[in-house]
Formats: sequence, structure tokens, C-alpha cells
Amino acid sequence: MVQSVKHNLLAAFRYLLRPLVRIAIRNGATFPDFAGVLKDAFVDVSSAQLRAAGREPNADAISVMTAIDRDQVFRRPSGPNVEGAEADQSLTAAARLLVGWHTDREYVGPYGLVQDLEFSGPEGKSKKDSRGFVQLANRYCPGYPAKVLLDELIRTGCVQDLGNGYFRALTRLYVPEQLSPESIRRFAQVVHNVTETLEFNLRKAAPGAGRIERTVFADYGLARSDVPAFNKYVRERGQIFADDMDNWLSTRSKKGESDVIQTGIGFYHYVVNEEDERDFGQALIAGE
Repeated sequence: MVQSVKHNLLAAFRYLLRPLVRIAIRNGATFPDFAGVLKDAFVDVSSAQLRAAGREPNADAISVMTAIDRDQVFRRPSGPNVEGAEADQSLTAAARLLVGWHTDREYVGPYGLVQDLEFSGPEGKSKKDSRGFVQLANRYCPGYPAKVLLDELIRTGCVQDLGNGYFRALTRLYVPEQLSPESIRRFAQVVHNVTETLEFNLRKAAPGAGRIERTVFADYGLARSDVPAFNKYVRERGQIFADDMDNWLSTRSKKGESDVIQTGIGFYHYVVNEEDERDFGQALIAGE
């Protein structure tokens, strides 16, 4: 029974992480990056639980709780040095290649201008004249297919195919989908607050002891043609609800109060990702 709960819980975590991983990949965050912050979250939460129990959150105690190697508990990864000629190993292969393209003297022309490259430098030429994308990829990303790297850089707008057999680097940084700090902060707060509410409710067994969380959906789905109308209806009714909640809170929120709790209401319109839902269902069945 315990093993089944653990399996289903891990399947749920994988399901929850899929949209987060999609955002990570689109913005150049790698698996090692993600794994690093996941480890930090385990350390932070276990440390807080140890303090709450009146215990010292040392490496041994945290290691027992989390199975993180005690030597790795408080080790923080060093950030990538994108300004130097030598790319940090924590960068993705595409990022290392772009840094090399912009800093390697063999690929930078007069006045620091980055050279346009053929896919493969001409054979039989001198080392300098045989410079090409393939040679650059082999130098900075050994083991990665040059064509795969080039396709990814073109897909993300980092490199332009000039159409004459040459390719041009448009940016030094590999950030496929640049997000603003404010959009990242809001995204993190919304996801955190929703998850925090659900986690709180999992711990509250008594009826009415949890925080309100309601989901309303069409039992048999909604015709695709009706989705725009539903979206319009949700926006109109949701705004009325939001205004009502805002008015209630505004009359009671007093500046200068010392004993306060940051609280509010969040709501959202969701559309099920069928692939994620199918895989999650299969994973739960496998754990029964």
C-alpha cells in the first residue's frame, strides 16, 4: 500500500512538472539546472521541518531525510561564465557553441565582428580557411551532431540561414524564449499559491478545515466551437467575481496593521493537455 502511494505520488509529480519543464526548455534551463534547484528545495524544506522540530538542520540530518549525499547537501553550483572565452560546462551545448562563436579568435573578424560560417569549411584549406560550423561544433560541443545543433539554433532564432550557404549568429546567448522578470515572478507566485493551497488541504482531514478549492467542468467535454463563447463568459463573470472579492478585501485592508496575513483568491480557466492527461492516467494504473 505504501509503495503504491509513493508510485502514484511520483507519477503526480511527473505530471505536475511537465508544463514547468516545457517552460524550462523554451528558456534554456537544462536538466542539471533544474535538478540543482530541486535539490535546493529538498534542502530548504527539510531544514525548515528540522527547525520546527527543534533540531539542528545539519548535513547528516538532511541527508537522512532526503537521501541527498551529505557532501552535496549545502554545495551550491557555480553560475555559468558566459562572458569568458571558455564556456562553463553547466551551459547547454547550444549555449557553449554560441559563446565560442562570439569569443574564439578564429571565428571573430576585425573589430570583433562575428564571422558568417558555411556549414562545413572547405576541405584541403589551411586551418584558418577551413573554419565552418561543423568545425566550431566539434571544438565546443564534441559528441553532438552539428546538424542537430544548427537546426536548434535556427529554430530558436539564434542563427539565421542566409540562403547562400552561410549562417549568421544573431545572438550570443541561447535563450529560446526570453521572459521578463515580472512575468517569471507572477508565474512562480500563482503556481506556488495554488500548490500550497492543495498541499494544505491534503493535511486537513476534518470537513471544512481546509481552504476553498473548486473545479467546475463539462462532464462530457465542450464542443470546440463553444470554447470561444465559454472563454468570453468566464472573463465576464470572472471579472464580476474578482471585483466583488476586491471590494470586500479593500474595505478591510488597513495600512499600518502589524499582525497581517497575505491572502486572496485566484482563479483560472484551464484546458486539459490530452497527452499529459493520458500519460498520467496510465502511470496511476501501473501503480495500482
